[in-house]
Amino acid sequence: MFDCHPEGGVTAVALSNDSRYLVTIGAGAVQRVCIWDWTNETEDPECQIDINPEYSFQNHIVFNPTDSSQLLSNSGSQVLFYTWDKGIMEYSAPEISNKTFNKTVGRLTQSVFHSGGVQAFSVTMAGNLVLWDVLKGSVTHQNKAMKATKLIPLQKNGITVLTLCDSFIVTGDVKGHVRFYDENFKLINWYSDFNLEAIASISFSKEIPASSIEGYQEDCTLKTKPFVNRNFVLSTVSAAVVHVKAQGSVAQTLLNEHAESLDAVACHPKQPLVAMGSRGGLLKVWDYENKRVISSRVFHTDKQIQCITYDPQGFYLAVGFASGAVQILDPCTLQQGEESFHYSQDCITHLTFSHDSFFLATASTSYTVAHREGSQHVWKYLGRHRSHYKPIQDLLFGVQLDSTQPRLISLGMDRRLVEYDLQNSKKNELLILSSDRIEQSAVPTCMAWYPPLTTEHFLLTASDLYKMKLFNVTTKMCR
Repeated sequence: MFDCHPEGGVTAVALSNDSRYLVTIGAGAVQRVCIWDWTNETEDPECQIDINPEYSFQNHIVFNPTDSSQLLSNSGSQVLFYTWDKGIMEYSAPEISNKTFNKTVGRLTQSVFHSGGVQAFSVTMAGNLVLWDVLKGSVTHQNKAMKATKLIPLQKNGITVLTLCDSFIVTGDVKGHVRFYDENFKLINWYSDFNLEAIASISFSKEIPASSIEGYQEDCTLKTKPFVNRNFVLSTVSAAVVHVKAQGSVAQTLLNEHAESLDAVACHPKQPLVAMGSRGGLLKVWDYENKRVISSRVFHTDKQIQCITYDPQGFYLAVGFASGAVQILDPCTLQQGEESFHYSQDCITHLTFSHDSFFLATASTSYTVAHREGSQHVWKYLGRHRSHYKPIQDLLFGVQLDSTQPRLISLGMDRRLVEYDLQNSKKNELLILSSDRIEQSAVPTCMAWYPPLTTEHFLLTASDLYKMKLFNVTTKMCR
């Protein structure tokens, strides 16, 4: 199904209990609710309706499990009840606010119909549950007017997920806890030791629990009966997916993905591996031939990973953080020895190794370039220099023309190309060999070594005016 909501995409979907109908909510300025009979060939919805924007952004929707002609959706402040028949769709917006019960209701998160199909429940970030019931005198099938009849304080933590499983009302909260209540809202059991972030969704297995009661937890009632329930899968706001086996209360992490933007990627020089780092502090190494995760690690102290790089041999993986820290890791285990540096208070923007893996250079947003010298697998601080008065755009190691000695070059937004004297530099004293202005009006953005196709050696640069230039690496003249 293509272009269901071209005005802004789809924000929520749900299937009816018999799986025949699909409901979608658009994410446009004026949200549209569409019901599709996806089992036939028609490309148009069975019915649709636009939602008044005054009811705020609806981000959750479900069918009535006993009647596919009824649905409900909710935003952070309003629950809408829908009925549809023969291509016509209507909705009602019963009042719900702090004045309804003269108490703080909280921001609504999710809503469901009761398994009987008459009542409905909504949960809030204040830990409350709102009970919806049919208004007296409203008994016709199509237009059952709903009213918020009771506010029940379920727990102290904000509730993020609400669903039903068999006879239980199940909630997930901001602490990563899952609680089971009976139909009278009495707490029957809970899971609180999974050490998870806020719960984003809960999905229960369709398989009936085993008849054996061995291995199940005892519930928290006075009778302490075995708590027999289905296996389920959780997802969290930090992009973790966890399978929970009820018999034995075993939690297994299925996926642990990047929850924030992916700012750093580096390919292994000799193996089919790619390392990825995100602002959330998650570093993963992925085998792109066998499609599997080789290793992963979460950084808690220095969270925002800004740049990563392998050395040319694949012996080291250097990670630069927004905090100014640099860590050199084992590329297989992602564990570090004592190779951790923090010589800058600003974000590390570039990392590069020399061809022989003997030097590591870093650049930060404070326009300084720091260097480390490696010997006998122990990395030492060499020096740094504020060589540019504007941010560094690129940092590159090369090889001297008449020897195998490494050469280091930086390119700045100040239009200068700076080469450093690594051979004569001492500890805490990084020397500059040359500094040349290579542009007049354009701002250089990046650089790379030109392949050795001729006897003359070139450096290739690109600028913000969509131009490329070849510079002789000795004279720094434009070729």
